[in-house]
Amino acid sequence: MSHNFFVYPNRRDAGRASAAAASAIIRAAIEKDDAAGVVFAAAPSQNEFLAALREDASIDWRRVTAFHLDEYAGLPTGHPASFRRFLRERLMDHVPVAAFHELAGDAPDLDAEADRYRRLLAEGPPVLVALGIGENGHLAFIDPGECDFDDPRDVRIVHLDGACRQQQVHDGAFARVEDVPRRALSLTIPFFMRTPHAVVTVPGPAKARAVRLAIEGPISTACPASILRNHPGAAIFLDADSAALLGSV
Repeated sequence: MSHNFFVYPNRRDAGRASAAAASAIIRAAIEKDDAAGVVFAAAPSQNEFLAALREDASIDWRRVTAFHLDEYAGLPTGHPASFRRFLRERLMDHVPVAAFHELAGDAPDLDAEADRYRRLLAEGPPVLVALGIGENGHLAFIDPGECDFDDPRDVRIVHLDGACRQQQVHDGAFARVEDVPRRALSLTIPFFMRTPHAVVTVPGPAKARAVRLAIEGPISTACPASILRNHPGAAIFLDADSAALLGSV
């Protein structure tokens, strides 16, 4: 996948392009199987992507079953920083999806919740995962210290590192790093690698270092996103800011 990245002048154009790519994948799956499972990321980096996707009249959303990547431990679904709430407000409340399976970070037994979600994913394996890349190179909430390219689990409890928790403050989800939960539930790298398609939307100057490491650095758990270079169906959509440190651009 070393050349399967695309650079656009601004984040709006990058988001529209990634949404068009996702739309084509969803429509092809519906045409083939009469259904499409999609895993969505929840972060400000996805705003333009989600806005373009919800305006796409070519998608039969009634055939789409939606999942999401991760959720903070302990946050109820109505919490302002909840990823379930984020996705409902930006997509699910606007389109008639067949189902939106929420990952309950406030479940009393997080291991049991991870297993429940794993079973849901196995019942209807998604054709597409929409991803971002974190400032520390994470995918979903798989930070470098938690990264295992051979993880046997599809969904697991993770501990968030300092850089990841600081990013949540940068993103405006929390006022102080002390307010950011220290644990979360997250889908894992092997699950992403088994999903046929990955559309990765990564705008903004804060992501430039992680993008450079992911695309031009070694494939290493030190930058979890670097494994995407081994994903035959992955495409990364960048803006000029996030691509600024790439030597080949």
